[in-house]
Amino acid sequence: MAIDKGIAISCDDLQQIGGIKHILLRSWTVNDAVTYDDGAGKHDISSFQTSSSDSIWFLYEFKAQEASMTVNATKENGSTAFECGLSLMLPKMGKAKFHELQNMLSDCMMAIAVDGNGTQLVLGASKTYQNEKVQGRSQTFLNVASIEGGTGSAYTDANGVTLNLTCKQFELPREYTGTISYYNDATPSSTYKATTT
Repeated sequence: MAIDKGIAISCDDLQQIGGIKHILLRSWTVNDAVTYDDGAGKHDISSFQTSSSDSIWFLYEFKAQEASMTVNATKENGSTAFECGLSLMLPKMGKAKFHELQNMLSDCMMAIAVDGNGTQLVLGASKTYQNEKVQGRSQTFLNVASIEGGTGSAYTDANGVTLNLTCKQFELPREYTGTISYYNDATPSSTYKATTT
């Protein structure tokens, strides 16, 4: 692959905003099928399916303006690796949040981070060096890097935990171009489910 075009910055690019609007998480399963799209000018994922059905994701809400995504590339011996991170702050500590965080500790996950501009970026799913036979055995999954937090001491201190997720993949995050369906009614379900088609 060679450089085939330049990059232009438009007025729309200059008016963009930072931050993350939504974070969706799910665990990899052995029946997952991810459709990667490398067509002209593309670096996308167009579909997530599990046993030929829409994949189930779970929405994780967080304190506004406290979530972020990072991408850091390093090159060693001709191979470029991308350390991708996702950080979110969950306010008010309690057993329900701790239960879900405990479940994540040994999970191989993937995430869709929807930024403030509506761009849907995927972490923990990479075509490069994927397991060709069983995609769910990919080693570029997202996992828990650290959990930090506390109650603070003053009434005005933050009470909550910051969850830091990380993955090492060998390509930049891909944009998800499919549809995300949030809930099936006007209010979140008890599980905060979402689906991708």
